[in-house]
Amino acid sequence: YWNRKRCAMAQVLKEEVRNRILEAAEKIFYEKDYRSAKLIDIAKEANITVALIYLYFKNKEELFDSIVGSVYLNFSSAFDEEESLKNGSAYDRFDQVGEKYIHNLLQNRKKLIILMDKSSGTKHESAKQKLISQMEMHIRKGLKRQSNEKYDKMLAHILANNFTEGLLEIARHYQNEEWAKEMLKLIARCYYKGVESL
Repeated sequence: YWNRKRCAMAQVLKEEVRNRILEAAEKIFYEKDYRSAKLIDIAKEANITVALIYLYFKNKEELFDSIVGSVYLNFSSAFDEEESLKNGSAYDRFDQVGEKYIHNLLQNRKKLIILMDKSSGTKHESAKQKLISQMEMHIRKGLKRQSNEKYDKMLAHILANNFTEGLLEIARHYQNEEWAKEMLKLIARCYYKGVESL
């Protein structure tokens, strides 16, 4: 009985230490970036030794992956779901589907910012470009769906870039959930109404 209880307590303690490391790492990576963050800073923030970090994570890169892994962007499912809707304008379809995906992202806004702005030197450093490329394909499909006119491919790239930066600006300057929802609605309305005018 005591051994089982001791094992259970050790497991809880292990999980608690791992969570402290992850929370400290998120704070340090957010304040600095991957390259300038040091494991000693993370250990200090978590109130543990650097050696203890190595019991949980092989190196700084693995720790970084654990932070951004939960938010790593793949908008394909959101785009597919939105594109599968037959009725309504592009804005209506975004309102039904896209908005909820973006709200989930904004709830993890620090991890999103770390991934997009602070991942230079990691395998994730092209995450922002990947998102822009996915958005660009989505916009091209939308333009083809609503307009018979042919547009220069650069238009979709510029719109994708602007929308992505708008989303990141909401995350960077986040005030509260209500504010973020209102800003997202306004940006989406400006974006979609503008696209619908083409």
